Amino acid sequence: MSESYRVGIIGCGGMGGSHARHWTQKTQTDVAAVADVDERNARKLADEFGAKPYTDYERMLSEEGCDIVSITTWQNVRAEITVKAAEAGAKGILGEKPMASSLGEADRMLESCAQHGVKLAIGHQRRFTPQNVEARRLVREGAIGTPTAMLRRDAHGLLNRGTHELDEMMYVLGDPRPVWVIGQVTRRTDRWERRVRCEDRCAAIIAFEGGIRGTYESDLPDPGLQGDVIYGTEGILKRGPDSTLVLLNRHSSDWQTITPPPVEADQYDEFISWLDGRIEGHRSEGETARLTMELMMAIYESARIRDAVELPLLTGENPLDLMVEEGDLPVEIHGRYDIRAPFPEQTN
Repeated sequence: MSESYRVGIIGCGGMGGSHARHWTQKTQTDVAAVADVDERNARKLADEFGAKPYTDYERMLSEEGCDIVSITTWQNVRAEITVKAAEAGAKGILGEKPMASSLGEADRMLESCAQHGVKLAIGHQRRFTPQNVEARRLVREGAIGTPTAMLRRDAHGLLNRGTHELDEMMYVLGDPRPVWVIGQVTRRTDRWERRVRCEDRCAAIIAFEGGIRGTYESDLPDPGLQGDVIYGTEGILKRGPDSTLVLLNRHSSDWQTITPPPVEADQYDEFISWLDGRIEGHRSEGETARLTMELMMAIYESARIRDAVELPLLTGENPLDLMVEEGDLPVEIHGRYDIRAPFPEQTN
């Protein structure tokens, strides 16, 4: 029998509001409490959804008995909050992307959730878009033969939008096991992303089992590669206009346009089904999200050691931080700036 779940939200910015709206739309979940270090943000979200506001998330966890906790804070504090929520007795935790700001933090989150029997998922919602679900199905059914390469291109930082790009790459390819990574970054400016250091430019090649190559680049100058293509031994699949897919393979002499069917469940529906025990896992559960963190940190580590990085990655710290702190990436253009949450001096 399906249960009803009390939801607590920690982090009352834009993503906190998005989680609250989605949970409110589900018949089995009710947003009971919200917490934010900024009292105005907490009260605003609480008033909108009829929840109780807190400025101390630990107090909220202690007093409210939340079954589900959505953690929509900046990534530099997600690990600590996840551990506290697991210790407080949450049944499930839905965090935002990126999972954390280092692989070591991601491991702490997984260890605590495993210890306390808590289900953990991370908001890689592109695994639920009709375009990606259909692309994954076509690849798995052999529409392009054996996949050989996938290209992704984006901007605004690896830990910002890159986390979606790499997770999307793995999902569409059928979640193959990554084997090694070689990457390069530059950081001449003092660039940050929600108070975590961010590179200026990034490029990487990822080798997956079976010889598949994933190519990723971010913030590189034009001309840019067409970053939405999957090549296979018997065809090519790429994004088309208006959320369609276009396919060319040995069964057709011209490109076919495919309109993906609707996807019935979103990440919140699947999370509820997972808690209910109606399904065995969540397509964005913590162990899967950890692989995305590992790929991002391996790109940084490759730049740090100036060589390919064989997985599993053993460095728990954020290698970009290590490069900056060790003087390997000196700031040449001074003036720190955050691309998502401006520092005080940016708004003066």
